[in-house]
Amino acid sequence: SFAWDNYRQKAWGSDNLMPISGRGGGGGFGQAVTMVDSLDTLWLMGLKDEFNEARDWCRDHLGQMIQRLGGGVSVFETTIRSLGGLLAAFELSKDSVFLELSVKLGDKLISTTNQ
Repeated sequence: SFAWDNYRQKAWGSDNLMPISGRGGGGGFGQAVTMVDSLDTLWLMGLKDEFNEARDWCRDHLGQMIQRLGGGVSVFETTIRSLGGLLAAFELSKDSVFLELSVKLGDKLISTTNQ
């Protein structure tokens, strides 16, 4: 949990933790991809407190981040990391927050590719 603790303390809500500066970085996604991509790992490792904290953050903030996505988003990376992370979190936890965010992200991806 060393990596997760550092992400949480120094880059919470950012796409990634920059290894040299120790700060959060955008990474070009604007979707907190490290957090979303880690949800299933947190669950499988039994880190339920960390999982629930990330779930709460996603519930409170990720929807707005999804709404701001534009046409320059990488559909492939967003699908495998963000959409995949949300769907895996839903499958494991059965928490409807993740399903709702998955639908919102999927709809946004479709609308950005149809422009």
